[in-house]
Amino acid sequence: MQDILRKLDRLEDRVMQLSQKIEYLRKENIMLIEENVKIKQEAEKNKIGKNALEQSDGVERISDSKTSVVRQTEQMKKELDKYIVEVDKCIELINNM
Repeated sequence: MQDILRKLDRLEDRVMQLSQKIEYLRKENIMLIEENVKIKQEAEKNKIGKNALEQSDGVERISDSKTSVVRQTEQMKKELDKYIVEVDKCIELINNM
């Protein structure tokens, strides 16, 4: 019985850790989205009053930045999905006890 209780405690701890990680990743995702919006706003400001060459350089930089943010977001989504699957398995284990 004690062994089951310890396993349940460890499982609860792991679920709590996963929950915190999910919350952290969600907050980080929000920050990245906000950063992306700011970059887009800066890009729009930079377009005004610049010559064609400067605009081209700015668009490439923004495009690279946007691509990086998209990649990071996709990576976070994949990681979140893994955690969700793990939490679902933990819940299933608890329900089967």
